[in-house]
Amino acid sequence: MVTDQSLIQSDPVFLKNILEITLQGLQVVDKKGIIIFVNESYEEIHKVKREDIIGKHVTDVIENTRMHIVAQTGVREKDQLQEIRGKEFVVSRIPIFAMGECVGAVGFIRFQYTDEVKNLTKKVEKLEKELKHASNKIELNIDTKFGFNDIVAIAQSSLNVKEVAKRAATSDSTVLLLGESGVGKEVYAQSIHNLSMRNKGPFIRMNCSAIQESLFESELFGYQEGAFTGAKKGGKKGKFELANNGTIFLDEIGDMPLQIQAKLLRVIQEREIDRLGDEKTIDIDVRIIAATNQNLDQLVDEGKFRKDLYYRLNVIPIVIPPLRERILDLPKLVQVFWERLQKKRGVYYKTLDYSALVALEEHSWPGNIRELNNVLERAMAVVVQDTITDSHINTIILGQKARKEEYCVKNNCKLSEIVENTERGAISMALVRANNNKSQAAKFLGISRALLYKKLHYYGME
Repeated sequence: MVTDQSLIQSDPVFLKNILEITLQGLQVVDKKGIIIFVNESYEEIHKVKREDIIGKHVTDVIENTRMHIVAQTGVREKDQLQEIRGKEFVVSRIPIFAMGECVGAVGFIRFQYTDEVKNLTKKVEKLEKELKHASNKIELNIDTKFGFNDIVAIAQSSLNVKEVAKRAATSDSTVLLLGESGVGKEVYAQSIHNLSMRNKGPFIRMNCSAIQESLFESELFGYQEGAFTGAKKGGKKGKFELANNGTIFLDEIGDMPLQIQAKLLRVIQEREIDRLGDEKTIDIDVRIIAATNQNLDQLVDEGKFRKDLYYRLNVIPIVIPPLRERILDLPKLVQVFWERLQKKRGVYYKTLDYSALVALEEHSWPGNIRELNNVLERAMAVVVQDTITDSHINTIILGQKARKEEYCVKNNCKLSEIVENTERGAISMALVRANNNKSQAAKFLGISRALLYKKLHYYGME
């Protein structure tokens, strides 16, 4: 039996067929530069027939060739430009050695035209730009996924606010978003940015309640190398510098320290910043969108917020109504959130009963849209049944209320109160899992049915 290796070594027809089908135009010359072989691709590329050129000197057939030189010198020439009939080719010329002596050369075309190289280069450059852009989005937090189409507005109060925000987006004025926690202030901020003339620029978010007071200045305005102990080598750009030609979203602005408020006021007035440890100023062009769930008028009266900064920020105030005042929006919000959760979790078989929607509409929603989304996500994750009813929703909301009450740990509550709050929440979640089946819920909790009934009566959860 003939092996694959022996076939390659012993069958010249087999080797010739391989050379014939290669897509690269292939040419072989002897030591004198006489053409002794060309393949089919070479004939197609150069519009010649092998019987017309084999036996001829390579310089009589191909212009600007160096095949004869490589065959004489034995020095390879890789990826060289060669103009043939007014077009540029990228070619390689490789010497052939036998018994230590150069006996000829093989030449082949790497690219038919430099246009192919240029097109490939353009594709690579485009991919590099896209990769850099994606990397910058991650680094600069400019991946703004929300627009005005994502804002549900059916209630008249919602429609009014949405219209004001759209008009604000077309200007470059500072916007102050006001409203309770969870009403969707960042969604509005992103939507305003994406509809503005700055939508190609960065959108930089800074939560003023999450920054230590000692780090505020360096986070907002950046620093030079060596500005303080532990400063990053090469320095660091601040949020304002990163947001240049774009938008900076200062969330929870009411928590900004007074000292930083004074410096922010100067930035708004002068449109320039000073990095820590740097003597020169940096000009910036940034639009400011601020947001807070606090009463800034009251903070001003209490001396906790600068009046002059408040007036600078309060150019276009937009008050976003709480969910309880726009309850007509709730059915559509439920639909949007539920479809989003289905896609996120891959759970499409669970549905919300009409009674569940009624229960959702009857709740006061102190946590607003954020709370609504949390309740729906918990229902999808915890309820075993395919259909979620009002019983499930009410139990989840009750358990959620119990968990919220755990804040009393920080307010010197008694141990008995903490235990009761925790127990109430555990019972609520067990009832949800058991579809309100008391016996099954008792098993989940590891207690007797009689004890469960006793606790339900004690907590008023019957």
